[in-house]
Amino acid sequence: MSSRRILVLGPCGSGKTFLTRQLSRILELPAIHLDANFWHQGWVSTPQPEWRGVVSSLIRQENWIMDGTYESTLDLRIPAAEAIIMVKRPRWSCLWGVVRRSIFYRNKPRPDAPSSQPIDLAYLRYIWRYPAHTDSLVTELIREHGPDLPVIKLDNRKSVARLLSALQGGSCGV
Repeated sequence: MSSRRILVLGPCGSGKTFLTRQLSRILELPAIHLDANFWHQGWVSTPQPEWRGVVSSLIRQENWIMDGTYESTLDLRIPAAEAIIMVKRPRWSCLWGVVRRSIFYRNKPRPDAPSSQPIDLAYLRYIWRYPAHTDSLVTELIREHGPDLPVIKLDNRKSVARLLSALQGGSCGV
């Protein structure tokens, strides 16, 4: 993979962070986890005007793999990217991913965000509605802000494993 600025997008619980960590290791690029930059201790969010400034600063770095959909800043991040990876997983799989992560990181620090993430109805609703609402918005923003960017769509664990295997073997040229 020759790209040096890669966005990893998809619903919560889809495996974006796992993929980003693996890509970071294989490609020797720094990983930027947007959750770690947006959420502060106690899951207090960064105010929107300040958040856009944070993202503007992050995308100015020379190389990165950035995970997190954060639709409100895709207009900044897509033009700065050289490639996009979209992780698409079924709703139930994403919900299970969030529950599994919550159990695994209970009382432990997370590598990508503050610990003890609250799982409320609004969060679950966002995950459930992602395929019908957010996915089409993300696709439209890619068309608008990066129509010529290569987009890799990974729709199951096998496709993620194939990509990682190809990159480790040096046979992927995106």
